[in-house]
Amino acid sequence: MKNSIDNCTGNSILGQNVRDIRKNLNLTQEEFAEKLNLNPQFISQIETGKIGISLDNAINICNTANCSSANLFKGLITSPSIIDKYELLSDRDKSIINQMITCLLNTK
Repeated sequence: MKNSIDNCTGNSILGQNVRDIRKNLNLTQEEFAEKLNLNPQFISQIETGKIGISLDNAINICNTANCSSANLFKGLITSPSIIDKYELLSDRDKSIINQMITCLLNTK
């Protein structure tokens, strides 16, 4: 299958991420599959790590669940995270960034 994430470890992590996303939406596998226009057995196979997903299905999941690709692929991306970079900042810089985040969240 082209454009798929299909290694065993990757499938397991990805499956757990999909399960977490679905549960955060308070949906059953059947309800989530219906929203994605997919088969419930397919969702089950993804969540149990038996199969990977195509790029199209990844986009569909992110759009339907209104989540970021970082959320879907967490644990699979090995580049330094923003949190790792944040930890390198001084306490003063962290305080400034925290204030900025609070301000941005309060404007939503």
